Amino acid sequence: MKPRISCLPVSLYPEFFSGDRTIAGWSRQAAALGLDYVDINALFLREKSMEEIEAIRKELTVPVLMVSAYSDFTLPDPEKREEAVQTAFGDMQRAAAIGAKYIRLTAGQAYSDQPDQEMCQRVYDCFARCVTVAQENGLTILLENHSKPGAWQYIDYNFHMEHFLMLWDKLKSLPISVNFDTANACALGDWQRILRAVAGRIATVHINDLASIEPLQFCLVGKGIVPMRQVLDAVYATGFDGELCIEEAAFMGWEGIEKAAAFTLSLAGK
Repeated sequence: MKPRISCLPVSLYPEFFSGDRTIAGWSRQAAALGLDYVDINALFLREKSMEEIEAIRKELTVPVLMVSAYSDFTLPDPEKREEAVQTAFGDMQRAAAIGAKYIRLTAGQAYSDQPDQEMCQRVYDCFARCVTVAQENGLTILLENHSKPGAWQYIDYNFHMEHFLMLWDKLKSLPISVNFDTANACALGDWQRILRAVAGRIATVHINDLASIEPLQFCLVGKGIVPMRQVLDAVYATGFDGELCIEEAAFMGWEGIEKAAAFTLSLAGK
């Protein structure tokens, strides 16, 4: 069976936030590109009522596969960390309303003045609480080997080999899965080690590429330094049979989306 393919349109985020692009419109355009699903940012839904979200769901040409949230569970302040958990609860409820299968949660920022073990424990505690809400809403939580969104001051706590392995060793006891990001794994220097750690628990793969590691700079999928065919073959060798999710972060607008989709469809043999 050929892979099912989705896309997180990072290049188009400004258009969604300005209102120039809609989720339903994105779904129609993704279908025209030959994609099976769309992915969206949790912020696209944050200000909408459940009724509005359910109405959008009825307009979709292809369904939403994954809602990507940017949870910060390493926050040192307990009250702010609780706010982050409550925000994640709301994101999960809205993700369910739009019909998503997965919600991607992130560990949180690697605060420079906080002990590594304490940050790891905070992330575990928050994920453990989120699992209950996810199950109530028919969602699977995905942890990503994540790097750093533009809004954060620090890199993700798990954008560090030993931190990621330590965190996953704790989290794997929970009923969660992994969104394996090809670019972020390669940026840490030993993507095979990360892959071995999460083998058998990968639900989705972010097809993402790198122009450079230092500085960390993403580029058009298929045009960078990630050995995409080698990485993807190794992922499939673990028994992976989930979805490929393009993370189009080259900031090339619609042209970037089209080219990334064409490359990934070719890579997948579709």
